[in-house]
Amino acid sequence: MKIAEIKTLNMTAPLGIDTKPYFSWKMESDQQGTMQEAYQIQVRAEKSETYCWDTGKVESEQSTFVWYQGEALKSRMIYEVTVTVWDNHGNEDTKKTTFETALLDKSDWSASWAESSLKRHKGKAGFGKQDPATMFRKTFSLKANPVKARCYATCHGAYQLSVNGQRVDQREFAPEHTVYEKYLCYQTYDMTSLLNEGENALGMYVGDGWYLCPQAIPNMKMKHAHAVLFQIEVEYADDTTEKIGSDGRVKVSYGPVRSSDLYAGELFDANEIQAGWDQPQFQDDAWKFVKTADYGFDNLHAQSGEPVIPVMTLSVKEVLHSPKGETILDFGQNISGRVSMKVNAIKGTQITLEHCEVLDKDGNYFNNIMGAGGVGKGCDQKDCYISDGTERTYEPAFTFHGFRYVKVSGIANVNPDDFKAVVLSTEKQDLGTFVTSDERINRLYENTRWSQRSNMMSIPTDCPQREKAGWTGDMLVYAKTAMLNEDCTSLFTRWLANMSCDQDEHGIIPMVVPNNGSYPQTGKMMNLMYGEKGQATSSGWGDAAVIVPYSMYEATGNTAVLEQQYDCMKRWCDYIIRKAKDKKPKRSTLPAEIEEYLWDTGYHYGEWLIPSQNKNGLDMKNLKQIMASSACYTAPIFGWNSVNHFAKIAEILGRDSDAKKYKEIADKMKYAIQKGVIREDGSMPSELMGAYVLPIYFDLVPEHLKDIFAENLVKCIEKNDGCLDTGFLGTPFLMDVLCKINRQDLAYQILWQEKAPSWLYEVNHGATTIWESWYGYDENGNPGHLSFNHYSFGAIDDWMFRHIGGIDTDQAGFKHLIIHPHVDSAITSCSRSYETPYGKVSCEWEKTDRFTMDVTIPCNVTAEVVLPDGSSETVGSGKYVFQTLNL
Repeated sequence: MKIAEIKTLNMTAPLGIDTKPYFSWKMESDQQGTMQEAYQIQVRAEKSETYCWDTGKVESEQSTFVWYQGEALKSRMIYEVTVTVWDNHGNEDTKKTTFETALLDKSDWSASWAESSLKRHKGKAGFGKQDPATMFRKTFSLKANPVKARCYATCHGAYQLSVNGQRVDQREFAPEHTVYEKYLCYQTYDMTSLLNEGENALGMYVGDGWYLCPQAIPNMKMKHAHAVLFQIEVEYADDTTEKIGSDGRVKVSYGPVRSSDLYAGELFDANEIQAGWDQPQFQDDAWKFVKTADYGFDNLHAQSGEPVIPVMTLSVKEVLHSPKGETILDFGQNISGRVSMKVNAIKGTQITLEHCEVLDKDGNYFNNIMGAGGVGKGCDQKDCYISDGTERTYEPAFTFHGFRYVKVSGIANVNPDDFKAVVLSTEKQDLGTFVTSDERINRLYENTRWSQRSNMMSIPTDCPQREKAGWTGDMLVYAKTAMLNEDCTSLFTRWLANMSCDQDEHGIIPMVVPNNGSYPQTGKMMNLMYGEKGQATSSGWGDAAVIVPYSMYEATGNTAVLEQQYDCMKRWCDYIIRKAKDKKPKRSTLPAEIEEYLWDTGYHYGEWLIPSQNKNGLDMKNLKQIMASSACYTAPIFGWNSVNHFAKIAEILGRDSDAKKYKEIADKMKYAIQKGVIREDGSMPSELMGAYVLPIYFDLVPEHLKDIFAENLVKCIEKNDGCLDTGFLGTPFLMDVLCKINRQDLAYQILWQEKAPSWLYEVNHGATTIWESWYGYDENGNPGHLSFNHYSFGAIDDWMFRHIGGIDTDQAGFKHLIIHPHVDSAITSCSRSYETPYGKVSCEWEKTDRFTMDVTIPCNVTAEVVLPDGSSETVGSGKYVFQTLNL
């Protein structure tokens, strides 16, 4: 037995944390049935001979989310963590790791905010309508080579950090997307190998980012120009230290990025390049000194989690020449990122790259953004490069796009070898694989993975080409699936912390987090229409406050995020309870004891994008009526769901008083749904498919009506020609509900459906990501003005992993596994693996003349293995082969 890895705050040897850490580790062993019997954790600071925390030998199977309980941690300190584990076979192993703290107190900051003194204009939406990016530089001298050097840095905007002409790391768009007024991240860098004895120079190139972007302008009282904050701390071999910080001696200038916008794109004039601007010998006499600003440090937090980085590159698959005479690069895959271009053109040549997700029916460039319900104005997705006559490679610095195709203008002969698509995403550990005998299902899985990769860009976003926004409803339905594909723990934890920042005094969670750009104003207009106070919200969207943390807990056993978000969840549930009690529909005839427990007033999206209501795009004239048709059941159901889950969370955390209180309220809300929403004859207020799916899934249907509900659901599918007709809030539950009513055959029928609306319709029409709407193209082959890269409906992966892949669990964090493939005749083989918090589980099965299944169970886990013939066996860790003739 050996310890395979140790993580701190779910990261490997994190650099620069400012919160109390927790520790997790994994074991590996060749012996079957290996379980942890005890552990010991010892933590000590660098250069210290004593431990600041020593658990002693703890008899426990716990190997995840073990909180640090030692002495108070100190700033800027490297801590060594030693974990020792004993197993049930008498084996013992020890492994070490480290973590490093950042600046744990605001008084640790001695630097000053340095704001650009260059004149700034208010940027407007659209390409080229923003001010240039700003270059900041400061030179300083060191008495010797450092033995340790750290830089803590952030900005108002988005920055790239360099030292002595070298980028410090690969990260993009730092300090990333947060609720800046309350939660501005700073990053910690190891500069030890980059600094030299003598003269050095630090450079920060700052674009608008989200902070000053016209379409993502923060919802805060004060707006600022580009500004930087950095603090370098150096240690020498003689144990002396030195600090160099941003101050009034920082200088600024504009450079070649003449306009930078995350939505519209970047204008780059190579004739404005100032070579060596971030090196010490550069002559900066023409540069201006900054203005120091007293913005304070109260909103600063060390960035928790991994950065946005280039995760891969793609080559041009084909150069297309459209009927309109356009030259279009096809990269073969819809992505989020940008283009890297080799340029060798005469001085003054302007090369324009215009990005899009799909082409029109004739093969011409098609901007699918404009006209989408008014959303997306100014999202030009364009980059322009003006040549200075020098051969170089150009890649935009301060923008990203959602695209598969790129129209190239300004070059007579396009060489595909000169172009690469750079895929950008938040760096995350890949957790799973899934391959079946059917290539269409494999493509569907890959489409989901690509949509997830595209939309985990600093925050979980809805789409990378248009809104780029943290829609809460999308995350509510997709969070569990996301955690089964990649380790999103740190990313989601940070986003949820920002959700708490955006929660208002009423307890309301906005529909978008961070709640910026036009969304706050749009929300006010919505609330005026419905007579509501506070921020605009919706059932199924604001409920992400409870369901996303709980989904993380289900996937990993993560109680830390439940503790972090507890107050936020409680305030949201109190808001739901208060709205249900204090406001009722004008025409309600329900008794008060029922009505006061139904959340059935206010603005709600309902299921959102139900296919039968959206075949020809959004009907804006009747949108309110359309949303109300499903909100009549989604609002009370998802309101109950939040309160019910919060009661479970309170119980998990040992908060017995809250657990009892909210369980009693949830039970009354369930009764109210059964009496005030579900009709006595087993029908629903709206004869929509989701109206039957949700009550069945959440066990809300009274016992005597369950058969009727099942029959009504089946009738809905039959009336819809065997196709699904569920929206964002209904689709993730449909397949499980069909299995629950013993109609697994219908679930597979829907999976194999090739007519629209269906998953395979998208696959058969060349989709390489998940579409926002089931109808991406009209009957004439014209693409719609919508997002073709939207992960919500990719929640089907969760069901496929469990029912086809055969890997499920009945305990949080996969502590106990259920290996049970539900074999369908159309699939002859499947291989699924998943890196659980305890190690890798895999299930690989094949049907020939017999059923054969290879299973791997990780250490410290037990599993029940169920075969198609109904036989079962309980096993511990190890590798197993099972066979049966009874198919």
